[in-house]
Amino acid sequence: MQDTFCKAYVYLDSYDNERIKPWLFKVAYHAFIDWQRKERRSSPYEPAWMGEAADIGGTAPSAEQEALERAAAASWHELLGRLAINKRHAVLLRDHYQLSYQEIAEITGWTVAAVKINIHRGREELRRLIKQTYGGDVQ
Repeated sequence: MQDTFCKAYVYLDSYDNERIKPWLFKVAYHAFIDWQRKERRSSPYEPAWMGEAADIGGTAPSAEQEALERAAAASWHELLGRLAINKRHAVLLRDHYQLSYQEIAEITGWTVAAVKINIHRGREELRRLIKQTYGGDVQ
């Protein structure tokens, strides 16, 4: 996050009074791509927030519930890491960060149609991977 805001400050002259959220995500996306190129690792992308449980309704979840949520999140992210990078980014930006198709298109530089295609194909591939891994029917 620090790198994102440092880069945003450096490239502040490229900000054209557009909506700030998509612009910052675009900066973060490109910072991530730069970092990934430098690392050139073969391991899948696992974000730092993986497994964080949200405190909803003011009541803390039980330790068992929290462990189950973390295991489910870790499993989902592990399977997400198997997707192609374009599908992974599209699904992550849409399903986790809940960005609109237009915002994702602005961040990634794709067309809205390409965003929709990558999200659809990514979700289908995730369903297939979940079914292969755990069996049963997936919604």
